[in-house]
Amino acid sequence: MVSNVRFPAISVRQPSADLIVRGTLKRDLRSRPTRFRGWILVHASQTFSRADRSKTDAGELERGKVLGLVQLEDCVRDGEGWAYLWKRPRRFRTAIPCRGHYSIPFYLPVSLLRGTPAAKVTPGKLTPKASKD
Repeated sequence: MVSNVRFPAISVRQPSADLIVRGTLKRDLRSRPTRFRGWILVHASQTFSRADRSKTDAGELERGKVLGLVQLEDCVRDGEGWAYLWKRPRRFRTAIPCRGHYSIPFYLPVSLLRGTPAAKVTPGKLTPKASKD
């Protein structure tokens, strides 16, 4: 891994976090855009949305843990919101307990990631803002 001391992460509510690292959810709708692109950790939030809680057995899905990593390929306008386009998901054998954060991305120490697929990739980064001509 690159000598960074931090790795970017995104906190996602369940069941979406699980679906992203499985590769089932390739397009995630969000309320705001991000300039981040590349490898990012997927953290399962402690909370469920009310709609998702009624559809899912909350006890079966891990929460408050990093489940794996995925590449955030792009962020595109989708109606009134934004679609995050995910590819190349990698689920960790053992989820890593940690606190999440609402920032996109937030950062975790690389020391938490030893022995995971994240130790073998270069973390993604924020892309520069497009200049207005």
